[in-house]
Amino acid sequence: MMGGEPARWRMSSTLLSLTLDTAPATPPKRPGRLAAHWALTTGSLACFVLGQLLGANAGMLAAPLAIGGGAGCAFSWLFTRAVFDPREHDARWSRIVALVVFLTGLFPILGLLEGPAARMIQNTHALGSSTVLLLTFVEPFNGFRRELPAAEKRFRVIFVAVYALLMGSSVLAVNQPDGAGAAIDHDVAERVKTICAGLALLLCGAATWFRAGHPLSAPKRRRETPTADAAEDADLARRITSVLREDAFHAAPHRKVADLARRLGEPDYKISRCVTASLGFANFNQMLNTYRIARAREMLADPALRNRSILLIALDCGFGSIGPFNRAFKAAAGVTPRAFRTASLRES
Repeated sequence: MMGGEPARWRMSSTLLSLTLDTAPATPPKRPGRLAAHWALTTGSLACFVLGQLLGANAGMLAAPLAIGGGAGCAFSWLFTRAVFDPREHDARWSRIVALVVFLTGLFPILGLLEGPAARMIQNTHALGSSTVLLLTFVEPFNGFRRELPAAEKRFRVIFVAVYALLMGSSVLAVNQPDGAGAAIDHDVAERVKTICAGLALLLCGAATWFRAGHPLSAPKRRRETPTADAAEDADLARRITSVLREDAFHAAPHRKVADLARRLGEPDYKISRCVTASLGFANFNQMLNTYRIARAREMLADPALRNRSILLIALDCGFGSIGPFNRAFKAAAGVTPRAFRTASLRES
């Protein structure tokens, strides 16, 4: 018994080292939904304001600024949804609507179509833009409930009021009657739209700042309650681990789920479920290879086995041939079996 303890301890240490070696690097965190839409909206509004200020002096920047500024209403709607909808991701349909509004706005700017097709695209863009502008007005009322905090209620009311003021001013500025002062009215209308876009930038910043300090709680998911299946899986996980560590089940090649199921007297589906859900492996083969490679590391690092060929070690550990063993070992350890053996024996 005493002689078996160090070997078992070395196996556990090797498994832990293998787990750390093969753990995937944590990917960089993506910006949140609100931050992403804030960036898109402010960028679009900034393009519009800059294009208005430069006017005929924009030169080569005129088209890019017009394209960037033309998507402002669609991005503003997505931003407003992100402010008042706590879910992590947009609904797919909302992105499709915004994309349609953006793409239909490109054709007039780039002059890609003429005649009836151009008018149809322009009408589609006008309809889409009007729709998202109206939806932006409606979004703050989404989830407006009596039990909301007073600060949240005030924020929503102020947001709607400021948005209505900005949109109303822009619409009135655009729909000026023709007449003797049409040129003057046009200049005033352009200034009003520029001012409204600048104020919308401030509104986006203020809304983002408020939401950062007063986050909405995401919709609650149903909490899973412990069941008899969970306790059964935990017991089965202990039995699987025992078979792999003590009985060297993995040392035989071509093992399948059915083989382990017969050994434990359990249905195949329970074994597969336990391997992935309780033990955390991607699949049955990954579990076997984890134990096989752990055993191979021990054997390769053992000075008493320095003369045993790597092929025989691979076969001893349950691999059917040298090729799959080399690939699996390098994927797990980062080096080839030969390089691992050389480094380990040099240290010993």
